[in-house]
Amino acid sequence: MPGDKVDTMVKMGGWLAAVYDEERVALISGAVAEAIDAAAFGNASWDAVPRVLGEAFPGSMCSLLSHNVAEKRLNFQAVHNIEAEYLKSYAGYYASLNPWIPLWQAVESGRVLVAEKNCPARLFANTEFYNDWLRPQKDIEAAVGIKIDGGPREVIHLPLHYSLSRTGTYDQAAAEVLTRIRGNLLRSVDLGRFLRKQTEEAVAGAAVVDRACCAAFVIDGDRHLRDANQQAVDLFSLGSVAALRHGGVCIADTGADGLFRSTVAALSRGLPTDRSRINLSNSAGNWQVSLAALPTVSRGVSGVSVLFLTRALVLVLVRDLNAHPRNSVDVSALSAQFGLTPAEILLCARLGKGNSLAEAAEILGIKVETARDRVKAIFQKTGTHRQGELVAMLGTMSLVWGA
Repeated sequence: MPGDKVDTMVKMGGWLAAVYDEERVALISGAVAEAIDAAAFGNASWDAVPRVLGEAFPGSMCSLLSHNVAEKRLNFQAVHNIEAEYLKSYAGYYASLNPWIPLWQAVESGRVLVAEKNCPARLFANTEFYNDWLRPQKDIEAAVGIKIDGGPREVIHLPLHYSLSRTGTYDQAAAEVLTRIRGNLLRSVDLGRFLRKQTEEAVAGAAVVDRACCAAFVIDGDRHLRDANQQAVDLFSLGSVAALRHGGVCIADTGADGLFRSTVAALSRGLPTDRSRINLSNSAGNWQVSLAALPTVSRGVSGVSVLFLTRALVLVLVRDLNAHPRNSVDVSALSAQFGLTPAEILLCARLGKGNSLAEAAEILGIKVETARDRVKAIFQKTGTHRQGELVAMLGTMSLVWGA
């Protein structure tokens, strides 16, 4: 198991020697690297990483933290030797006041910092964080840490705190250990970033793929476009209702855009909002913009993914309220041309109204599995391969769907 070597050394009193020589630093580095790799692939808890590192430097306090800087909250924490009371208060309040976070934001990933050399705790002696959270814990003002990843929205770092009296013994040795495990940490976050991107792309793609009845697109909390159907792409190119500016989606009408921004911000942060639809009128017509938060993937997440929880995404639908109804045709033509059964025609009707497959199944009173089998049969008969293609093809027949 990760850290067994360290556990053995601790039990034998091996860490009590005053000198951290090359052999000792190498042993600690190997044990911490082993714990990181095991946690990254879900074979062990991330709690083992600060525990193994902290036990190698007796009397220290160690933590692995993922700060959501944009929302001023803590996404994740794994800790060693921090009392439950202080841990709870940090997660609930003091994380947003941590004066070292701007420093960690500013440096590049993989950078190792020594507090007494780069940013001593005494510089923050007049702050609430120092006086009400750090100082009451006693003898942890010295520190060494490494920035693992970060950007404008989040910072992940691994700090080791200890008393000022131990700086002569711990500073250089701890900094060397963090330098040696840097590769393991950076590889882990690269994997985590990749997995999050894949998950978010899957969530966004699934949300728009079946929305052929209107312009549909998915954005994140910063209104960055994550996916869009062809109708949305066409809408953006016109720019009369919605447009892409500096990578973000905005509504052409200034008043509606303000409501759009505030609603997206609330939905992406899981905050309550009484607004899910925005109506606007302009020279292009009358429009309705509907917004809904997409479910995030968090339950059952393990390994490196816990450091990079999927960000909340927002589905946006834009409907033209003045769209002219299409001329009706005899639905028997569908049966004659494609051999669709009455049940298959009813399913097509629901998909044509913009319902997802699950929504259509619920309305028709059938199981989702039954609807899935039925739509596969429709694909085969009509020569289509996906719901958007099916609905677009039926639309060319000027079909008016019944209720």
